[in-house]
Amino acid sequence: MKNNHNTRLYFSKFMVSTSRVDFDQVEKAIDILREARKNLSNIWIVGNGGSASTASHLANDLYKMCNMRALSVPDMVPTMLAYGNDTGWRNMFVGAFGKLYTPGDVLIAISCSGNSDNVVACAEMVEKPVILLTGNNPKSKLAQMRPKSVIYVDSEDITVQESVHSVVCHAIARILSVEM
Repeated sequence: MKNNHNTRLYFSKFMVSTSRVDFDQVEKAIDILREARKNLSNIWIVGNGGSASTASHLANDLYKMCNMRALSVPDMVPTMLAYGNDTGWRNMFVGAFGKLYTPGDVLIAISCSGNSDNVVACAEMVEKPVILLTGNNPKSKLAQMRPKSVIYVDSEDITVQESVHSVVCHAIARILSVEM
């Protein structure tokens, strides 16, 4: 029965953290993406580890469901690894999409810590809106850049943060898909 208790505890943390998401920030993200779709802008999505998986999934949903030019930079594996190996891991994402990025494109940065150097480097490079999905660190490097939309997950547990990020991404894609 110990597992039953742990399962309930995890879901309880997840539900509490989901209920604390700032819906105004999610709406700001949706507005940014709505404008990007209207302008035929590219949506670049970056993240490491589990956040790389979230980036890939979100790019797929925005592209397929929402008719948007969405690209997951972590999916550009050979190019990303070449830049990481040759110019340093901080530059692996910037190198992979830097030549393709154009003013007016949108960056979605997913980083539970908000301090991932390679994600921060991308945010430093772009000129237009950044949407940030992060953990509960308002003093992180990415949060201090004052993105147009910051979606915090109020939890110390990275697995809860990643789960809530996935839910937020599904909500965004679902809302944008019904407007088509």
